Amino acid sequence: MNKPFSARLIPGILFIIIDLAIIVLAAENTGKVNLPAGYTERFYNDMRYGLFVPPSYHANHIYPLVVYLHGSTDTTSWDLGWYHDPIQSKDPCIVITPKCLVKDIGWGTNWKKKHTPDMLNTMQVIAQIRSEFNIDPDRIYIYGASMGGFGTISALTKEPDLFAAGYSICGGGNARNVRNLVNIPLWLFHGSEDNVVPVELSRKIYKAVRKAGGNQIRYTEYPGIGHAAWEPAGKEPTLSYWLLAQRKGAKHFSPDPVLNLHSEIGDDNQVILFWELSSAENNPDNQIWYSRIYRDAELIAEVDNISTAYIDSLNPGEKHDYSVSAVNYFFLESPITVPLTVDIPAVTP
Repeated sequence: MNKPFSARLIPGILFIIIDLAIIVLAAENTGKVNLPAGYTERFYNDMRYGLFVPPSYHANHIYPLVVYLHGSTDTTSWDLGWYHDPIQSKDPCIVITPKCLVKDIGWGTNWKKKHTPDMLNTMQVIAQIRSEFNIDPDRIYIYGASMGGFGTISALTKEPDLFAAGYSICGGGNARNVRNLVNIPLWLFHGSEDNVVPVELSRKIYKAVRKAGGNQIRYTEYPGIGHAAWEPAGKEPTLSYWLLAQRKGAKHFSPDPVLNLHSEIGDDNQVILFWELSSAENNPDNQIWYSRIYRDAELIAEVDNISTAYIDSLNPGEKHDYSVSAVNYFFLESPITVPLTVDIPAVTP
């Protein structure tokens, strides 16, 4: 669902907004990419892979593990947002970035029952890193774009007990093989005008998981965007924090309702809605991912936690009931507010 223009921005509940460039797949950099302290490159069965270990690593601390699957031919070792603040100061993690030289389906797809050689190597690298470092078994994550998006769906399908969550950008898979995706937190991204990987592939995965009873999946489609959906996805302010919030086996509850829903009438018959989010100080489940806006009981928009306002443009004489709810990082929705009736005055002759 597309995010609307928001009237007012407030600081995010958990972290500041940054353009993380976590899933950068930009054109090949003609210069050498400067990589931070903590990043090294290794080989496993002739497969090159990047390994980032926080310079402050201590064996007594337990760390989440993030696995990034690149797109076809994009084997550059990019300087990823995971390596820097605010992530490394708030929730330091170890990152694996394997390099696949096989084009198109090198990471595999969920149409096939077995891992490809490069994905099998990646699974073995994960096992090796887990034996070498203090990795939290409940916080292993995977994501990728394009070929890596297909690989992400494939890995989650074949290894449902290994990963806590994942996200796929302009990828896809077999919508008839989603049984193992039903209970895994998953966020899908795609551009509506993708002429490389059909957008319908992500749409079908989303619909199939929902139809199979999955309620931990979100789909974001970018209108007018082609294959480079990683660019807007990389600017999603909650993406990395949503991913790192997921833990296998954790129990969560719905957040408290939003507070103080009210409205103003702006220029050109605009309705400006405002609300407040409940405090998360004594209730971690009140850490809000996004708010949902309802007009006449129909969902019309989702607004990230960086904003507690929404603008709706109406015509003179229109009258609608608005309600708002809050969704936490665990896909749980608060009770919806009591409807707020907004009446746009008719034009007098």
